[in-house]
Amino acid sequence: MKLYSWNVNGFRSVLKKGFMDWLEAAEPDVLSLQEIRCEWEEADLGVRRQIESAYDVCWFPATSKKGYAGSATLSRKELGFTHAKGMGIEAYDAEGRMIVSTKGDLAFIAGYFPNASQGLVRLPFKRQFARDLAAFVGARHRAGQKVILTGDMNVAPEEIDLARPKDNVKNPGFTPEEREDFKLYLEAGLVDVLRDRNPDVAGLYTWWTARGGARERNVGWRIDLFLASRSLMDRVKDARIHADVLGSDHCPISLELA
Repeated sequence: MKLYSWNVNGFRSVLKKGFMDWLEAAEPDVLSLQEIRCEWEEADLGVRRQIESAYDVCWFPATSKKGYAGSATLSRKELGFTHAKGMGIEAYDAEGRMIVSTKGDLAFIAGYFPNASQGLVRLPFKRQFARDLAAFVGARHRAGQKVILTGDMNVAPEEIDLARPKDNVKNPGFTPEEREDFKLYLEAGLVDVLRDRNPDVAGLYTWWTARGGARERNVGWRIDLFLASRSLMDRVKDARIHADVLGSDHCPISLELA
């Protein structure tokens, strides 16, 4: 099973930059998209029909503000995933944050994690989100489910996960508070798959600012992640960052399970 996650920075925008060609080539079994920024009906009809011919589509745009945030999960029809929008917490669900997809004892929880924002004005909101999501994952584990948690998590967990850690300690995505909160997911029984496989490898980034040729110079951050239950780790065949895929300021990431 090939699982992908990609913050597309606007679905209609990425459609103009080769998204459908990428989708056909990558052939994901399950795909999480973040920052879709539109209603499904606002996307090109031909594109919708093409996607719907192969995938079950769970489209979860924000209702709090048009053109803001939002997430989506696509799963191949033959897999039979059941999709549910939201965590049951209005503050997050109004922003289209998370989708929970289940198949048997597997829970695929995916979406767009809050950004602490300029001046850290949303840091309290983000911290509460982390606590609530960690509790949500813990409840799934206690119910006997295996969990995959993915998306744009808007936090670089360790210094190795960004090019310039010392310059960003007080900036959104690398504050001590956000990094401490990230550990709640690990304490809930999840493993950072890529870092577990590559503990000392630097330069593995998934997001680059548009300024100063950062992507070309690989001055980036690893903020898009796959976390998986410890009980799933022996089924991991591969975990990758696809930095060569353009179309957004983020690149896709993938996880392959046996």
